[in-house]
Amino acid sequence: MADDNKPMKYMRYAFGEIALVVIGILIALQINTWNEERKLKSKERKSLTELRKDLNQNLNDISVNIINLRECKKSNEIIIFHIENNLAYNDSLDYHFSMLYPFISFTINQTTYETLKQGGIDLISNDSLRNSISNLYSVQFKAYQTFENTYMVNHYLDYIKPMFISEFVTYKFGSSAHPKNYDHFILNSGYKQVLNFTIDICNNYIRMQSNLKTEVERIIDIVDKEVND
Repeated sequence: MADDNKPMKYMRYAFGEIALVVIGILIALQINTWNEERKLKSKERKSLTELRKDLNQNLNDISVNIINLRECKKSNEIIIFHIENNLAYNDSLDYHFSMLYPFISFTINQTTYETLKQGGIDLISNDSLRNSISNLYSVQFKAYQTFENTYMVNHYLDYIKPMFISEFVTYKFGSSAHPKNYDHFILNSGYKQVLNFTIDICNNYIRMQSNLKTEVERIIDIVDKEVND
């Protein structure tokens, strides 16, 4: 009877050994999966940290542009006020003449975004964040740049530049622009139209850049939460 029980003991032992091996393999696979997930999460955090730097730089650029646009709008309004009321020239106007055009340019910092696109933007595990980042860079930023490079540049080339060349002795942006003949300038109704159109441009671009600013700030907040989790 003892001999009859040996095969059962061997079978039980063999099954136990197999079970231990299978459990060991499963544990090893799980550990490997955890390690890979940890590496991916670490890579994701690093990419999001770099992206946050780019977004902050874009945010600073937008903020400076909004300030310049508001200053430009204010200066145009001051000159128009002098035109409409036929006020005499004074030296303080030279600064406002120098600010009749904002000379802004939104240069998108998209280094990290391009790297993510090449390596696979799916690295960002938050679906909503990933979609927001893609939309910001590929749609909203690009749309704004198209408007800026078309309407603002054309306005400068067609109206602002000829006006500066024709009417000013010296010009230094944000500092001073001295008119050749102030009385001739304020009596020119065409220049008043140019300034009014510039104000409209400033209002539109302030609105567009303010919307971009809000969206960039929103994405930065989400990125911060992802990085700090």
